[in-house]
Amino acid sequence: MKVRILVAVVVIALIAGVVYRIQQQDQAAGPRGAGGPGGGPALAVKTVPVVVRDFPVIVEVPGTLEAAQQAVVSAQVGGVLLRQQVQEGDTVRAGQILFSLDARAAQTQIAQNQASLASARVEVADAQKKVERLQPLLSPGYISQQEIDDAVLVREAAGAKVAAAEAALDAARLDVGYAAIRAPFAGRVGRIAVKPGDLVQAGTALTTLTQARELDVRASVAQQDWPVLASAQARGSVDAEIYTDLGKTPVAQGRLDFVDTQLDAASGAVQIKVRLASLPVGLLPGQSVRVRLAVGVEKDARVVPEAALQHAQDGTYVYVVRAGKAAVQNVMLLRALDGMMAVEGRLAAGEPVLIEIPQRLKADGAVRLEGQRSAGAGAGAQGGARESRP
Repeated sequence: MKVRILVAVVVIALIAGVVYRIQQQDQAAGPRGAGGPGGGPALAVKTVPVVVRDFPVIVEVPGTLEAAQQAVVSAQVGGVLLRQQVQEGDTVRAGQILFSLDARAAQTQIAQNQASLASARVEVADAQKKVERLQPLLSPGYISQQEIDDAVLVREAAGAKVAAAEAALDAARLDVGYAAIRAPFAGRVGRIAVKPGDLVQAGTALTTLTQARELDVRASVAQQDWPVLASAQARGSVDAEIYTDLGKTPVAQGRLDFVDTQLDAASGAVQIKVRLASLPVGLLPGQSVRVRLAVGVEKDARVVPEAALQHAQDGTYVYVVRAGKAAVQNVMLLRALDGMMAVEGRLAAGEPVLIEIPQRLKADGAVRLEGQRSAGAGAGAQGGARESRP
C-alpha cells in the first residue's frame, strides 16, 4: 500500500514539473495569440518592396549545338585505301586530299574505253564513206533505196557505239578522280573510321568534316509558345541567349535564324535554328544547351520574388504589410524568370511583401518589418518575435 502511494506521489510530481515548464516557456515566448488581429506583440517579418518595371517575356527551350556546316566524308567508289593524308583533329582547306584509294583498276578501264572509242570512231568513218559511195548510185537505179537505208542504219549504229564509248571513258575518268577523296570545304577532321589497307565500298563513311567557325542551336518550340514567337518574329529579329544545362549565366548570344514552315504533328512543336554571334570556348557540336528567346516585354509589371508568392486552392496571393498588418492580396502570375515573378493584382510600387512567412502569422495580424521595434515593446518582446521565425 505504501509503495502505491509513493509511486502516485512521484507521478504527480513529474506531471506538475512538466506543466510548470510549459508555462515558463509560454511566458518567455509571449501569448499564443501573437500576430493575430489585435492580440500580442507584432511579429518581425522579412520583406522586399514591390517593383514596377518592364518584365521580359522569355520562351526557354532545350536545344543541341551543331556546326553550321558539317558533312560525312564517304567513298564514292570502292577500292583499297592506300593512303591516309590527314589525322583526326587536323584542320584542312577546301579541296585538300584526305584519303587515296587504289585507282589502278579504273586507270585500266580508261585504257580499255579509249581503245573502244577509237574502234567505234573507225566504224563511223567507214560507214560514212559507204553511204557517200552508194548515194550517187541511187538515182540511175543501180541500187535500191533499201541498200541506202541499210548503210545509213549501220552508220548510226557506229555513232551510238562512239557515244557509249565516250560515256564509259568519262565514267572511268570520274572513278580515277573519286579515288582521291577531298575535303568538300574548309574545316576540322573528326574521328576516322578506316585505316590504310582496308577495303572500302562505295558509300562507306570515312570521317566527318566540321566547319567550327560557326555554331547553330537546333531546338523545338512548343505549340502553345508559337503564337508569341511568331508575333516577335513579325516585329523584327529575335535575340537569344545560350546557357549550358547547369549554368546560370549566358555563355553565348545569338539570333533566331530559321523557323520551320510547318508544325511537327508527332511532337506538336515547331523546329527552329538559332545562329550564334560568336564561337565561345568550351562549346562543341552535339552539346546540350538551353535557349532563351526574347519575344517581348510585359509593360509596368508588378515584380516580386518567387518566395513571396503563396498558393491556395482558389489561386495565388502575397502578404502585404499595410498599416502595420499582414494583408492578404490575391494576385495572378503572369511570367516567371530567374526567381522573380511578374504578377497582376492590387499592388503599389514600394509596398513591402513578405518573403518569409512565420508559422504564427495570421491574416491581418500585427507585423513589423525586421529591424524595427514594436511600439512599447521591450527586449523580451523582440526575443519572442525572433523565435517565431521559421
